[in-house]
Amino acid sequence: MSYKTINEYFEKIMLLLENSNQKDDKFYKAALNKFVFSEVNGINLGFSETNVGAGFGKKLSKQVMSDAFDIVKAGSKQPEIFQLVGLFEENVAADRLSDMIATLILPDIRRYTLRINKELGITQEKYTSLEIKNGIVINPYKQCELLYLPEEILHELPIAKCWDDIDRVILENQIIRNEINEIVGDTWKKLASSDKKAYLKNYIFKDSEKCQRVIEGYCNEEIGIYSKTSDMDYYIADVFRQIKKSGLLDFLQHSNNKEIDSMNVAFMVLDTFKDWVENNKGWEQILASPKQQREKAVQKLIQLSGKYICKSHDYDFTFEANEGPGPADIKISRGDKDKTVIEVKLNSNPNYIHGYEEQINLYSKAEDTRKSVYAYIKVEDHPICDKRMVEIYQKHKQEDVNAPELYVIDSQEKVSASKVK
Repeated sequence: MSYKTINEYFEKIMLLLENSNQKDDKFYKAALNKFVFSEVNGINLGFSETNVGAGFGKKLSKQVMSDAFDIVKAGSKQPEIFQLVGLFEENVAADRLSDMIATLILPDIRRYTLRINKELGITQEKYTSLEIKNGIVINPYKQCELLYLPEEILHELPIAKCWDDIDRVILENQIIRNEINEIVGDTWKKLASSDKKAYLKNYIFKDSEKCQRVIEGYCNEEIGIYSKTSDMDYYIADVFRQIKKSGLLDFLQHSNNKEIDSMNVAFMVLDTFKDWVENNKGWEQILASPKQQREKAVQKLIQLSGKYICKSHDYDFTFEANEGPGPADIKISRGDKDKTVIEVKLNSNPNYIHGYEEQINLYSKAEDTRKSVYAYIKVEDHPICDKRMVEIYQKHKQEDVNAPELYVIDSQEKVSASKVK
């Protein structure tokens, strides 16, 4: 229903442009007057980097309409062209596109929000602390309507993560890539981003046959259901917000001991992370991340909390997630004399022994320090591996008191106390 509304709206604009003879007659002006989309602040999909939507200003609207006129006169009249406007128009990205679509289906969004509130019994009488106008909750932080969208409509962006990322568009969209290769081939790589958009506009969208093929490919694109774990940067940032919300970092407000050394700070970082994982259900978030990215997710989460802790104790925190030769995962230091390196490995990593016996020692030598900690994270049931890791650690400590310290964090699924017999 909403998709039909969107296409019908742009079909009307296309019809006006088709009947227009020049870019200042009444049909053209009528089309331009319909291409007005304000900011929609109540949905909070997160595309915009600001607290408000982007919308289309007069200058940008005129530019889009001018290009749409040229495309229509070249023989293309598909309404989906406006859904792909970010591919050929400067200053149009996902934030503006989301506002454009939200403006068109705002009545549907409000009806959906009202229905959900009614089903959940969200009324002014029951929730006196909330401000509710016409059946819709007012967001107390942004002073705008709190609007809902059904989770099932959230999908991966069909063309690119960022609509300005033209190279990724070409890489992932077979139809457009074929059209580009047919004409320019390797010279595409030499073009600036703005030149690439201009090229797509002039040689793809203004060519009716090529434009038709691109639109057909777009309409037939299989779009995966959106999962927040598919965007690891977003997922990690969201999880870290939960860590801060849990209060585990609140102790930093009262912690000002500047005399502890880098090893103490390293253990403080790992203790905080361990507390979150084992005692605050952090293991659920770690196990929810994709297996192939789980180790990097753990490293990144330790980094985010570690930066907070190191800053409060006047220590530098260096993070460099890696999978082989290179700097250590984490370095905590103050000047050139006091340095501790931390290597992070999951017990699902087949190189967990190599990490302890070889990698971390190489990193320690490279940093000219004897202070090192090997963080061993248990994410899978590997009792033999876990036992062997402890035995290797004990053997090395007997041979060398300065051998890397072993720090174990149990991130395996925990059985609810109510289920324990």
